[in-house]
Amino acid sequence: MTLTLTTLGTPALLPLEDGEQYRFTFDMNACVGCHSCEVACAEQNGTPVDEAWRRVGELESGSFPQTRRFNLSMACNHCLEPTCLSGCPTKAYEKLGNGIVVHHPDECVGCQYCMWNCPYEVPVFDTAKRIVSKCDLCRPRIDAGQSPACVQACPTYAIGLETVDVAGWRADHAAGDAPGLPPVAITLSTTRIVLPPGDLSKMTAADDHRVEPEDPHWPLVALTLLTQLSLGTVATTVVLQVAGAASRGVTGGAAVGAFAAGAVALAASLLHLGKPGRALKALRNVRTSWLSREVALFSAFSGLSLAYAASLSPVVGVLAVMAGVAGVYASGRLYLVPARPVWNSWRTPVAFFATAAATGPLLAYFTVDRSRVGEGWLVALVAAAAVGTLAQVAVHAHLATTVRRRPDRQHQGTAHLLLDRFGGRFQGRLALAAVSLLLLVGALLEPLSSPAAGGRLGAAVIVVGAGELLGRWLFYVTVVPFRVAGSFFRTRG
Repeated sequence: MTLTLTTLGTPALLPLEDGEQYRFTFDMNACVGCHSCEVACAEQNGTPVDEAWRRVGELESGSFPQTRRFNLSMACNHCLEPTCLSGCPTKAYEKLGNGIVVHHPDECVGCQYCMWNCPYEVPVFDTAKRIVSKCDLCRPRIDAGQSPACVQACPTYAIGLETVDVAGWRADHAAGDAPGLPPVAITLSTTRIVLPPGDLSKMTAADDHRVEPEDPHWPLVALTLLTQLSLGTVATTVVLQVAGAASRGVTGGAAVGAFAAGAVALAASLLHLGKPGRALKALRNVRTSWLSREVALFSAFSGLSLAYAASLSPVVGVLAVMAGVAGVYASGRLYLVPARPVWNSWRTPVAFFATAAATGPLLAYFTVDRSRVGEGWLVALVAAAAVGTLAQVAVHAHLATTVRRRPDRQHQGTAHLLLDRFGGRFQGRLALAAVSLLLLVGALLEPLSSPAAGGRLGAAVIVVGAGELLGRWLFYVTVVPFRVAGSFFRTRG
C-alpha cells in the first residue's frame, strides 16, 4: 500500500494495520541522480559534510554505444532482522513497533561492530562525537504525520514511503533485490525496488573498480593476538602441571607472563572504542551479540588467569583455560558476519586457535624453569608451536586458493588486495612461517639443552611473532565487505 497525496502535493502517512511497518520504496526508472535526497537528509539531520545517511550510487552495463545507466538511492532499509541490532553489544539499537530501526546515541560506545554487520553500510562513524549514527526514517517527521525529508524532496517521486505486510514480505522478499545491492536475505531488508525493464544481469556498480584496504584496527590486532598468546601459555602451563611434568614453582613465570599478556590485550581493546568510558555497557547484550560474549569471557579469563598466577592451582588453571577457549571461540565468531564473506569462513576461528598454539608454548618454554621439566615435555612444547605454525600456513594457502577461485566482488577484491597490492607482504607472511618451521624443526633435531637449539628457538620466537603480526594485519586490511553501489567519481561518505 503506497502513500496517498494531499491537495498540497505533500505525502500523507497511511495508518499501520496489525502486522505492518513502514518502509522506503525506490523506483530506479524515475531517479535522475540529482542528489536532492542526499541534501535534504543532511539538512534535516544535521549530518557532517563527510558523513551521509542517504547515498546515491550509479549502475551501468554494456559498452559504447549500447550502454545503460541508472541511479540507486539508498538509506537505512529498516530490516526485519537488522544485524546492527542483534550484533550491538550495548543494545544501542531498537526496532520500534512501526518498523523503524533507531539508534540511541547515549548507549553507543563507538565500537563500530554494527558497521561490520550491516551489508548496506548504513551506520556511519561520527568522528566528532566518536559514536555511530544512522537514518531513522525521519522519525520526528513520521511522529508528526509527515513523510521523510528525502521522500518530500525527490522531484521525480523516485523515493516513496509505504506500509508493508511483515509476514508477506518474509515469505517473498524478492522485490528487495537489485543490482548493486547485497542479497536481501541477509537481513530481510524491507526497501521495495522498482527495477527497469530488460536484462539486468550484466549491470554493475560504477565504483566496482575501486577496491581500497580497510582500516587495520591496531587495537584489535593487539587484542586478538595477545589474548590468543595468553590462552596458549596458560593452557601449556596447566597441561604441564596436570600431567605432573612440572610443579607450581616451575610454571610460575609462565602463568604471570600469560596474565600480563591478557591484561595488556584488554587495555588495548579500549583504544578501539570511540567512548572508552562507556566500556562496561558492552556487557549488556550477551544474549545475541558475540562481541558482548567476547568481552564477558575475556574478562573472566583475565580474572581467572590472575588467580592462577597468584595461586598456581591446577583447578583454577583449568577454569582459566575453559574461559580462554570460550573467549577465543567467541572472538572468532564475531568475525563470522555475512556482510564480510571472506571473514565468514571456518578459516577465521581456526587461525585464531592456531595463533594460540604457535605462540603460547614458545612463551611457556622460555618462562618455565626448564631444568626441572623433562626433555620429552620440552620437545612437546616446541612441536606444538610447529603444529600451530603449520596450521597457519594451511589457512593462508586455503585463503589464497579460495579468493582466486570465487567470482564475486568480495572474494575478487580480497584477491586483488592480498595477492597483488599487498602481494609482497603476503609472500612475506608465508616466508616467515617457513623460516619459523625450519627453526623449530632444527631445534628438535638437537638436544634442547644445547646452545644451538636455544639460539634457534630464540630466533623462532621473533620470527613467529613477526609472522603472526603481519598475518593479522593482512586479515583486517584485505577484507572486502558487501556494500551498496557508489559513484564513479566520489569516494564513499
